[in-house]
Amino acid sequence: MPLSVTRLAVCALTAAAGLSVVGAATASGAPVVARVLVGLDRDEPGLVAHATRVSDPESRSYRAYESVRALARRFGASDATVARARSELARAGVRRSSLDVTRGFLIVPVTASQLSRLQGGAQEAGRTAGAAGGVIGRRRPDAITEIVVDAPRLLPAARASRSSHSTSSPHWPPNTGTPRGCAKGVATPLDPDGGGSPGATAFTPNQFQVAFGLTPLHRAGVQGQGQHIALFQSGAGVKRADARTFARCFGLPEPNMRIVPVGTPRPLDPDIAPTTQEALLDVQAVQASAPRARITVVEGGGRTSWPEVLSAALDERRMRGLPDVLSISYGYCERAVQGGGAAPWVGGPGARRLADWVMATAAGAGTSVIAAAGDSGAAACAHAYGGVPAGPGMASTVADATANWVAYPASSPWATAVGGTTMVLRRDNTIWSQAVWNDQESFGFPAFDETTDDGQTTLDILGAGGGGGTSLVYATPPWQASAGIVSPRRAVPDVSMYARKGIVMVCSAHDPATGDGPCPPGDASWPYTAVGGTSYSAPFLAGVVALANQRASAAGVPRAGFLSPLLYSPGARPAIRDVRTGSNDVFGTGRCCFAGPGYDQASGLGTVNAARLADAVVRAGR
Repeated sequence: MPLSVTRLAVCALTAAAGLSVVGAATASGAPVVARVLVGLDRDEPGLVAHATRVSDPESRSYRAYESVRALARRFGASDATVARARSELARAGVRRSSLDVTRGFLIVPVTASQLSRLQGGAQEAGRTAGAAGGVIGRRRPDAITEIVVDAPRLLPAARASRSSHSTSSPHWPPNTGTPRGCAKGVATPLDPDGGGSPGATAFTPNQFQVAFGLTPLHRAGVQGQGQHIALFQSGAGVKRADARTFARCFGLPEPNMRIVPVGTPRPLDPDIAPTTQEALLDVQAVQASAPRARITVVEGGGRTSWPEVLSAALDERRMRGLPDVLSISYGYCERAVQGGGAAPWVGGPGARRLADWVMATAAGAGTSVIAAAGDSGAAACAHAYGGVPAGPGMASTVADATANWVAYPASSPWATAVGGTTMVLRRDNTIWSQAVWNDQESFGFPAFDETTDDGQTTLDILGAGGGGGTSLVYATPPWQASAGIVSPRRAVPDVSMYARKGIVMVCSAHDPATGDGPCPPGDASWPYTAVGGTSYSAPFLAGVVALANQRASAAGVPRAGFLSPLLYSPGARPAIRDVRTGSNDVFGTGRCCFAGPGYDQASGLGTVNAARLADAVVRAGR
């Protein structure tokens, strides 16, 4: 995406001031050119210590959660700090700001001149960018710790396909879904023109429910009642009619869904929003796993920063109660995030620090954060590359794109990262075999596609598989170290769930003016399509956690909260099915990552059985 003069100016000013840029102004000529997050002096070590204690199954304080409001008062900016920060902003001519619910930062709409004065003032105050962690150092105590401009356009982890794969295994179920009124849609290739893989059948909700152990819970009446799941979205609209059609098609309850817009006055129009399919996939994944849970879609506008959307998800007033689980199907390669504004849609280290602060607050309050590990295998940066022109620089560009990196926020030590698997089912829908999701390795799909247009040859980078690898930024968290995970830094993913393109969803959004829209296959009268990716894995697991929380509530114990420490503990071993086959080395680098016995960076600990996880959550909470 080409940078405008305005964007270049913003990036240059911020770099000179040693600050962290999330994005750049896009409303050229408008009075307000950016939404600035002003980080406040806060007690990060105190919050981290608290969140660690309440998330550790071996701690006496395990699940002794506090409210977001109480945590904000204990560890967030004091009233005096907020007042000093606002006074400093006023000297730059900025008098409008709102304090986020965690008391970690101010949200400030600014004009171009205000932004310039803010950055100049920061430079004079001696704030300089720190090392890899993105910490902002200061020559003197100050109320303001970082300034983050505008928003990253986080890339959804999902990749769409108009048809699912086929297999010659005798265990492949030819038609074992239980749809109502749409059997034709799932018993044949999901293309009204007859395209796709011959004999391909996409998986339906009941198949996932059996395969991953949800059926015993559902039959016992545990379907997510009383649970609240928040879905993080960026620039996505949700078509409620599609969620209702999905429910009717597969015999599920009517969705209990609400949309909370953030940084935009009203919910986005799903017929023209660019990531409508992503939002619908998230919603329908939760419908499949926890069909009676309350769903809140936290919908950031195209310029709303990720810390702001995450913070809104913890605002009990706006959300009508604190979510029990927060699912994130978006991410960007960690190296680009650490670059601090290498492109206007990439978040910098300042944004990452604020997002980590919010997610640590979620852990301290007992909200589970589940994040998709990405769909480019062990090369999370590959999603950032489109067509690479043929020429002398192609080899180095391809090497850069296919290097081994992980995605953020899945790499955050406060998120449970979910990778991807494929599976073959028996005729009763139980799992016959599993492998790491890798389209190149498992199905012979090409990792690259060379095209020629008007004499110009380009190489498109297509590799698809579950994300995993070693973080560039974070040290090995205690719950991985105590489980004997040998890794120089934070290892990703923590667990995996099915992610291969073979998931039935309903998506009919189309722009009435043009006939085009974000939902394939381009015919609104045929709304069924097959989609996959860790964008399905994460919200599906969020629903599984909601079921476990419901069981815990019935047993009189607190909800699971931050899930990773429990997953790595001995008490959760019966809930994990090891994945020992395949790799997520979609580009054949030979470096990372390969499945084997126990933990690996291709599949994490393995896949999760819902009923057994619910048992583990109840036992650990007693």
